[in-house]
Amino acid sequence: MRMKVRVKLYGTLSKQFPDYRHSQGIEVEIPDGARAKDLLTRLEISESQGAVVAVEGRLLKADDIVRGGAPVHVLQPLPGG
Repeated sequence: MRMKVRVKLYGTLSKQFPDYRHSQGIEVEIPDGARAKDLLTRLEISESQGAVVAVEGRLLKADDIVRGGAPVHVLQPLPGG
């Protein structure tokens, strides 16, 4: 089975999607039981971009399963400090 998740992108990640609008995010279809790293692969976001996946305020580890129903945020660390 597959599920659809609503994804909002942060940092420069949205530039990979020409029609991306942050207010709407994008809908992505992933298999049930997909992990955070599978979602990033589906979005074609490479590991070198340093993106992390967050759901309901909780950062997911690469092997954590993405659950449907809540918006998913893909964050990119910003340089500086």
